[in-house]
Amino acid sequence: MSSAQPEKNGSSSDASLPPSVPIGVRTRAVVSGSWVAAALIAALGLAALVFFLLPTRQPPARDIARPDATPASPPRAASRTGDPAETVRQRLLAVEAGARYRASSEALLRQGATAWAPEDLSAAKGLVDEAAAAAAAGDHARAIQRYDDASRRLAGVAGHAEAAYARARASGDAAIQARDSARAIEAFRLALAIRPGDTKAQHGLGRAERLDDVLARFAAGEAQESAGKPDQARAAYAAVVALDPEFSPARAALARVDGRLAAQHFDGLMTRGLGQLERSEWPGAEQSFSAALKLRPGDRSAADGLARAKEGRQRATLVQLQRDAQALESAERWEDALAAYRRAAAIDPAVDFARQGAARSERMIQLHARIDGYLTSPERLYSPRVRDEAQQLLAALDREAAVGPRFAQARQRLGTALKRATTKVTVRLASDNATEVTLFRVGPLGRFQDREVALTPGTYTVVGSRPGYKDVRVEVIVDPDSPAPQIFVACKERV
Repeated sequence: MSSAQPEKNGSSSDASLPPSVPIGVRTRAVVSGSWVAAALIAALGLAALVFFLLPTRQPPARDIARPDATPASPPRAASRTGDPAETVRQRLLAVEAGARYRASSEALLRQGATAWAPEDLSAAKGLVDEAAAAAAAGDHARAIQRYDDASRRLAGVAGHAEAAYARARASGDAAIQARDSARAIEAFRLALAIRPGDTKAQHGLGRAERLDDVLARFAAGEAQESAGKPDQARAAYAAVVALDPEFSPARAALARVDGRLAAQHFDGLMTRGLGQLERSEWPGAEQSFSAALKLRPGDRSAADGLARAKEGRQRATLVQLQRDAQALESAERWEDALAAYRRAAAIDPAVDFARQGAARSERMIQLHARIDGYLTSPERLYSPRVRDEAQQLLAALDREAAVGPRFAQARQRLGTALKRATTKVTVRLASDNATEVTLFRVGPLGRFQDREVALTPGTYTVVGSRPGYKDVRVEVIVDPDSPAPQIFVACKERV
């Protein structure tokens, strides 16, 4: 191989590159043998430096490699040659292949693969040992091949990570069921290593870490239950359920103790209710049997007890209402008596005393209202029609059997008012002896100068008439409580 000499003007010769230089490796003009030796030593130093430093500078690999991810194979050299540049290139490719393997291996180790894929990791390690031996022997092409084989083996391991995660979680659940906290913690930690931050694995790990406390509290509850202390046992079981709601033995024990406590409470309520029935404590018995029915809806004995309590309370209420109404009748408080009888009829419309008492109270209320109407406006009795009605009412009062002080007083007051309304009052009339005088409701009085007429209380009209004169009309009010009126009637104005 010849070398080109530079011209004086600084241009290079037309010498061509050696045909054995691989694609991708730039070269300059070939120099003398001493320079080749120097270049080879520098290349070997650079390769050693890259070999020891490059793996530590690789970016961290993802924790879970995709199952279909296979390492990209760099271009292979067909065989070893004596070309120093080709040797450097193959050595660099071997370093890269080793770095890819180590990145995948470290990711799997962080996922705990030594626990779920030890055989695959061992096989990959064997391939890597072969690669290292080949590299040491200068067979970089074989080293690259073995590194790539090891990386593909690890890629297959990464593809089984999800299945390993599922097995770890299942193992953790089984350990909790077997009440083995240490094994459960180990399994769930492995699941979290495979899938960091997984909520289900974190939940399982939390249950596993609390398992010993759960078991201790549960044992305490069982001891209290065996000792016949259901209330304390329930508190212990409830604490376990609060600590781990998924711990089914505690849930079952809590339901069992609750059932026993409910049965004891039910029996106590029934016993208390029956005693209250015997003592005629109707409201208390009703409350006891109602509470028992809430514990056992549809229980026949509790329903029968409740019906008996309601019936007894109803009878007692009716008896009390009858007593109250009769006392109100005796006090002639007819409105209050009527209200009591109506309450009794609302409870049981078939009771006779309520129906009869209500009718009697209503009649007395009406009689008192009529009496009060006459006594409030006694002047109404001055009307013959009204007076006749009052006389009939007075006769009806005489026939009334239920006579009390208030009733007798009202009857007496009405009789007095009627007597006053029928007592005549003397009215003195004066005229001119020429006027014809007529007193309506009495009749004509003729001509006179002075005359007295006895009239019952009321309003009268006196009319005077005389031929050739205008008639005169005078209204006279006769009141037994007022002085006797004096009336002058005479026609004075000519027509």
